[in-house]
Amino acid sequence: MGHHLTAPAELSFRRYSVEAISHAHDFDQIVLPRRGVLEIEIDGKGGRVDPGSAAVIPPGTRHVCAADGENLFVVADIGDSLMRPFERLRDRPFASVTGPVHGLLSFLSGEAPGGVDDGVAGLWTPLLLRGLSAGPIAVDPRLARAAAMIEARYDQPLTVRDLASEAGMSQSRFFAKFSQAYGATPHGALSDARLRAAQRLLAGTALSIAEIAVRTGHGDQSGLTKRMKATLGVTPAAWRKGRT
Repeated sequence: MGHHLTAPAELSFRRYSVEAISHAHDFDQIVLPRRGVLEIEIDGKGGRVDPGSAAVIPPGTRHVCAADGENLFVVADIGDSLMRPFERLRDRPFASVTGPVHGLLSFLSGEAPGGVDDGVAGLWTPLLLRGLSAGPIAVDPRLARAAAMIEARYDQPLTVRDLASEAGMSQSRFFAKFSQAYGATPHGALSDARLRAAQRLLAGTALSIAEIAVRTGHGDQSGLTKRMKATLGVTPAAWRKGRT
């Protein structure tokens, strides 16, 4: 099982590759989203860490994970004494990342792989556990259908009306419920899905940037460039160059 905790909680920023890794450890671990999507299987149950979902991995549980494209995740390794009041989180492998938890994630200023000070981890992690416990164990399946629609049809001009119809809700109710459950507006989630798709194509194909922009719903090259500079601080060309 390798690594052993030296504090009640340890926090780190990590990036994952497309090469799947499989392991287990003797402490609880929670993997939270910052950027990108992590495909993960926990004790045979598949799912993902994305803007609305965190993975909860109990001690001794084998898990397999991989991520494609640019990504960054917060990993909390948690000792038994700190986890004990929140043991119900172990009942299911995935928990919703609601608004309060997104606020905690925003508090962490690190944006590169590495560890977070143990003092910060010791104060931050109980708030995380409380936030995850207070939220729903799983996202409303109606909202999940809309989120899946975004992931499948990000290249299309989806509207809140389209997504609300998929969820079977009024537009106002859908907007409020989706934003609460995923910590992002429907438009924000769609923009994130488009950006992830563009990153995958930039890294894995020789398509022109203009073609990638069209294929990922950005309209044209200037639209994609504006989005990448605002989110990642680089142009598509510079991002692609950094991956070669």
